[in-house]
Amino acid sequence: MATPPHLSPKLVVGIGSLLLTLAATWATMRTSGYPSERSLPAWPKTLGSRLRDELPRGDHLTAAWVAVALWSVLVSGLHFGGVYYNVYTAMPWWDLMTHAMGGLGVAALLAFTFRGSTLRSPFWLVPAVLAIGAGFEVYEFLFKAFWHHWTLEFYVEDTAIDLILNTSGAVVFAAATAVYRSRVRSESTTGDPGGDPVGTDTD
Repeated sequence: MATPPHLSPKLVVGIGSLLLTLAATWATMRTSGYPSERSLPAWPKTLGSRLRDELPRGDHLTAAWVAVALWSVLVSGLHFGGVYYNVYTAMPWWDLMTHAMGGLGVAALLAFTFRGSTLRSPFWLVPAVLAIGAGFEVYEFLFKAFWHHWTLEFYVEDTAIDLILNTSGAVVFAAATAVYRSRVRSESTTGDPGGDPVGTDTD
């Protein structure tokens, strides 16, 4: 009798992803900038409150949220289009691109939801996106079947590359946010009133 895929040596990927999720979550909560005043279960409510308050404003914040939404639609379209038209098999770099773009998009969503703390210190986004990415790998291990025919070596390699690219997207966004923060602070010291169009209100 064949060993079920979930009980095969590939179980190491599922367990490893779970442990990485927990470790990255722990690191996120201890990284400067983490919105510690908000519990994890309250994050969706915080996002909803942000959207209700800021989408109708018609200013830079509205434009920022629209940009995040359009980016999400683009990434989703590239992913599902790639699956439907078998692009992932024909163009291996497609998977790399969508994972990096997805990581950047998740970082942007977190950053705009917790804008005040992120502008103070944006690099908490990196372990946060890693935790979310690793958690998604656990989900795929439990509920998807595409990996059942993969070798253990290929599964480990694919998972590692996915997580690296997810996190690289978050690194790019966090670095860009740090540059933006420095520019705003520089303009504020010179008396330029045009700084900080996205606001620095509290979370």
